[in-house]
Amino acid sequence: MKPSFKEQMEEKKVEIQMMSPIQIKRLTKYKITFEDEGQDFLEWFIDKDGFVLDSKPFQRSVWAGKHTVPDFVQVGDLLPIFMEERKGKDCFSTVNYPIKKIEIIGNKK
Repeated sequence: MKPSFKEQMEEKKVEIQMMSPIQIKRLTKYKITFEDEGQDFLEWFIDKDGFVLDSKPFQRSVWAGKHTVPDFVQVGDLLPIFMEERKGKDCFSTVNYPIKKIEIIGNKK
């Protein structure tokens, strides 16, 4: 039986938490910089599949493994994220800080 999306996300989160900085750098496709409003993170590093690999300067343990759609946002937008399944329904939210900059790192497909 195929694992649920929630189970797949949990597996991905564990996998990401075990990654070295070199692995994260190699897998990063997007670097998203958020407007600084005093929050604990300013940058997210996201892979080609939309999974957050790292959060700088803090909160990697909070955000790594979350899923987003960086292909469909632009500067000034709030980044949508898939939080987790609740009561059998998918739960989406947005990061509360506008995107300041989007960088595409290399040509990872």
